[in-house]
Amino acid sequence: MFIKQFKYHNDNLAYLVYGETAAVAIDGGAVKEICNFLSKKGLTLQYIFNTHNHGDHTSGNRGLLDATRASFVSVKDLVSPHNQWMIEQTPIIIYETPGHTRDSICFHINEWLITGDTVFNGTVGNCFTGDETTFINSLKKIMTLDDQTMIYAGHDYVRPAMKFAANHEIDVSQVQLFLEAYHPDHVYSTLKQEKSHNPFLRLNHPEIQQMLIDHGLPVKTETERFQSLKKIEIWD
Repeated sequence: MFIKQFKYHNDNLAYLVYGETAAVAIDGGAVKEICNFLSKKGLTLQYIFNTHNHGDHTSGNRGLLDATRASFVSVKDLVSPHNQWMIEQTPIIIYETPGHTRDSICFHINEWLITGDTVFNGTVGNCFTGDETTFINSLKKIMTLDDQTMIYAGHDYVRPAMKFAANHEIDVSQVQLFLEAYHPDHVYSTLKQEKSHNPFLRLNHPEIQQMLIDHGLPVKTETERFQSLKKIEIWD
């Protein structure tokens, strides 16, 4: 099984997961590039999935449906307990991860986790639901996975995320190591890296709490710390 990343709309990231003959598109906004790749590899697009229903992630659905014989599967149907999903003989595990939106999901295929706007490489998505506690619980669900799980996000926000982390962390060595390995043509991180440099996955670390206190922001609960980090992120 293989994964191919495509960049579109400046920083959006689309994905094909494929085997010997079949492929699945996730947030497939790079329609022309995806179709060219399918043709070059002799692949049949089996399914079209989305991590959530924001327009920048669903913009390729119509084009892919028109260009292929793939089936579109809605988020609602993806999370139905009556359905199980496979690509060739490989299971596609779907986690409900509400927070960015109420319908946000992540796809776990082999060692890859396609996270949409739940977790970015170095930060997390905006909490458009207004329910930060639920968002934190979704992040905790992801953090239980193996440390070598590879995070493939819905946008390439690496440089601003690393700038934010470097400006507000005491130890920036992990940030520098990640930037040295970063390549914009293939953007990913491991969960272990995220635990080391993503402030939103470090809400209970003393240095995060002290940094927020130094900014005069509330830190009593995880939810307050999440909200406070988002305030600083906006200020930056």
